[in-house]
Amino acid sequence: MFIIFGSYLILVWLIFSKFKLLRLTWLSGSLAALICIFIIAIFAALLNSLTPTGRIVVGSRVVEVTPNVSGEVIAVPVKPNVSVKAGTVLFQIDPAPFQYKVRQLEAALVAAQHQADALQANLDQANANVTGLEKQVAFQQQRLADIAKLTKSGSATTFREQETLEQLDIATAQLQAAKAQRQSARAGLDSSINGINTTVIQTRAQLDDVKWELKQTTVKAPSDGYVSTMALAVGARALQARAAMSFIVQSDTTIVGTFLQNGFRTIQPGATVRLFFDAEPGRLYEATILAIPKGVGEGEIAVSGTLARVGSIGGTSAYPAVISIPPDTHPDVLRLGTSGTATVFSETAGVIGLIAHILLWAKSYAAYL
Repeated sequence: MFIIFGSYLILVWLIFSKFKLLRLTWLSGSLAALICIFIIAIFAALLNSLTPTGRIVVGSRVVEVTPNVSGEVIAVPVKPNVSVKAGTVLFQIDPAPFQYKVRQLEAALVAAQHQADALQANLDQANANVTGLEKQVAFQQQRLADIAKLTKSGSATTFREQETLEQLDIATAQLQAAKAQRQSARAGLDSSINGINTTVIQTRAQLDDVKWELKQTTVKAPSDGYVSTMALAVGARALQARAAMSFIVQSDTTIVGTFLQNGFRTIQPGATVRLFFDAEPGRLYEATILAIPKGVGEGEIAVSGTLARVGSIGGTSAYPAVISIPPDTHPDVLRLGTSGTATVFSETAGVIGLIAHILLWAKSYAAYL
C-alpha cells in the first residue's frame, strides 16, 4: 500500500507542481484525496481477493511420551534436540520389580499345571473308590439276604442279622461319600476352557501381563523425531499415565497459515504460495496449499442441557490453511514455532500478482529490522 500511495503522491506532484497541468485548489485537492482513497481501496480489495496475505507458523504433531508402568528411571540415553529413529530407546525404568513378579508367576504357573495334572489322578482314584464300595455294598446286601433266610430257618441268630445290616449301612454311607468326592474331582477337572484348566489359564494370563509390563520398562521413540526440552533425569520416578517428555514427530512437520476469510476464493488446495520466514529474511520460497481444515474451535458449540447463548457462539475473521514445506528449506529453519509471512496467488492475479510479489519481497527484507 505504501508503494501505491507513494506512486500516487508522485503523480499528484507531477500534475499540480512539476508540470502545473491543474491548479491546486480546495476542490481539486479534495478530489485528489478522494481519488487516492478510492484507488487504495480498490487495490486493497484486489490484493485481499486475488493475492491474500497472512502469517504462517511451523508446527508439528507432538506426542506426550507416557510410560505404561511406574518406577525409578535408571537410564536416559536420548539427547535433547537430536534426531532419532523410530524404536530408539528414550529412557529405561528399573525392571527389577517386574522381573521378580515374572519369576514368581512362572513358579505359580508350574504349580498350577501340576495341580491340573493331579486332578485327573484324583478323579481316577475317586472312580476306583466308588467301584470298590459299590461291590462292597452289593456284597453286604447279598450277605444280609442270606443271613435273613438262615435266621428264619433258625440257623443264624437275630444279632448276626442286625450286625450285617449295620455293616451294609456303613458301606452305603461310604459309597455316598465316595460319590460326592468323585463329583468334586470331576467338577475340578471339568473347570477348563478348550481343555486347559482355568487356574492354569488365569495364572498364564497374569504372567503374560507382567511380561508385558516388564517390556514396557523400556520406553522407545514412537517414530522418527526428536525430544525438544527434557527435564527427566536418572533417579526420577516415572509415573504411569503421566507424561515424562514431549516427542516431536519429524514427518508431521508442516506450515500453517492464517488468512482473512475474504481471500478463500483464491486459497484452495493446489494454489501457489510464496512465503518467507522471519528467521531467514530476504529469501522467498514457493509452496502450495495442501488442505483447508473443515472447522476451528471458535465454531464449536458446547453440549449443554440449556439453550445456547448468543455470546457463547464464537466466530473468527481469520481462518487457517495447511501449506506444503518448500523442498529447498533448510531443516534448521523448520523449528516449531518459527513464523513468517505468506501470499497466495490466484491464476488470474495478473498485474496485482506482480504488485503482491514486490510487496512480499519488500516485507522479506523488512524482516531484518
